[in-house]
Amino acid sequence: MTLLDERERHLLALLAAGLTDESAAARLDVSVRTVRRTMASIMLRLGARSRFQAGMIAARLGVPAPANVCICAGACHGGRRQPAPGPGCGVAGGGLRG
Repeated sequence: MTLLDERERHLLALLAAGLTDESAAARLDVSVRTVRRTMASIMLRLGARSRFQAGMIAARLGVPAPANVCICAGACHGGRRQPAPGPGCGVAGGGLRG
């Protein structure tokens, strides 16, 4: 996939994995505005009409899913990269943190 550089592929993979713009921005250490502008640029280059369609195109082109994306999409640890701990992980994991 030569249309996108490494950082753009990583952003697309994070968003396709279900992270919010805010969580992706925190992981990439950029602003939310930068994430949104970059995503708009990615969609334009891929010819996608939606973020969902961009994710589908990326999957078809072989953009790998990011490793260690927690099921809470970063909500329980401020968007920082954490190993996926399993059930009961904070906010979206369905349980209280103890």
